[in-house]
Formats: sequence, structure tokens, C-alpha cells
Amino acid sequence: MTPPLRDAIAALELSPAPAPAGASRFEAVVAFLAGNAAAGRRPSLVSALDEAGFLDPETLAKASIEEVVDAIASSRVKMLPKDARLMQRVARWYLDHRDDLEFEPGPGEDRPSFPHDALSAVNGVGRATADGLALHVFGVPTYPVDRATYRIMVRHGWIDPTVDYDEASQAVVAAAEGDAAVLAALSDAFEGVGRRFCKSSGPRCEPCPLKVVLPEGGPIEADG
Repeated sequence: MTPPLRDAIAALELSPAPAPAGASRFEAVVAFLAGNAAAGRRPSLVSALDEAGFLDPETLAKASIEEVVDAIASSRVKMLPKDARLMQRVARWYLDHRDDLEFEPGPGEDRPSFPHDALSAVNGVGRATADGLALHVFGVPTYPVDRATYRIMVRHGWIDPTVDYDEASQAVVAAAEGDAAVLAALSDAFEGVGRRFCKSSGPRCEPCPLKVVLPEGGPIEADG
């Protein structure tokens, strides 16, 4: 399973980048959540929150939901109240763990353990969202298995359709040898491949960069 996945990593010609550092991490948290709440309008939503002063976790956490929604609406960016509430709940989680989350280790120091269980316990944060935040914002070597990743892995024969989330995630982490920057770049790449080529309605393999690692006989049927 792992060698073919490593071939896929090579085929995608990834460009890994370091995770955000220090206090800039909260802005990255908001940007990540904004990508889920306003696909294609992430920069506009983050800019609207910034103009209203809501890129500070304490300000966002303590604001009323009406203040947040109205501030965003005044910038002509649409955001559902449920998405604003989720951002506020995550802001409270961030405040509870701020010192550890913004800690920058010096020589010989280790970064504190990431509070993954506390994040997963936040109402509205699913497993893939928690893993995505941990990986893309905090550089934790984990992998968020979304539907696109699942389809790609099954259709290429890298996992059996019956494997659970943990098995699929661990397979990707092993293929990337636990390199968080590679995992983050791979997550972005798989999202793009899933959106453009490996759709739930069926694969479009001819122009796909992962065509070179298809199993003999072509893609395997995947549900979802």
C-alpha cells in the first residue's frame, strides 16, 4: 500500500511549505474555517473579519453572533450564522490553549502536545476538520481523510473500500514518512484532484496527474 502512495507523491510534484508560526496561527485557523464556510470566497471572508477586528481570538469569542454576522454582511460577504458560531467555538478552544498553540520552542525544547481531543470535542468540528486544522495550521503530522482522498485512494487500489478513517489516515502519513509539510501539500493536491478529475460522479483519468499510478485495468469502483 505505501510504495504506490509514495509514487503518487512523486507524481504530483508537491511544493511543501512550512506551517504558520506564533500569533499568526489564529488568522490561519480562521482562514481554514472560512474555506469550509465560503468556498471560493475565503480571502473576502477573512478580510471582512479582519476589518471588524475579529481576527483576534478573544474579540471573536466574546462577540455576539449578531455582531459577527452583521460585520461580515456589511462587507457584502455571506456567512451563515451556524458557521459564525463554529468560528466562535473554535476561538474559545484556541483561547483555552493559546499559550501552547503559539509556543515557539527554542534549542532543545519540544512543542507542547497539540490539544487534538479538545478540538475534536468542539461542537461542529468533525474528525477531518480537526485533523485538517492540526496539519495545515499547526504542522501536526496527521492527515484529514475527506471524500476526495477516500475516492482517490480506493480507485487507485491503495486502500480497501472497507478500511476505517484511522487506517486510511495512517497509510497516508506512513507514505509521507510523517513529514507534515509534505502531508499538507498532498492534502491540497488531493483536494484539487478530487474536484477536477476524481469526482463522485466518476473519474476523468486521461488528464489527471495520477493517471501514471493507476492500477492495471484502470480505476476501481468507489462509492461516495
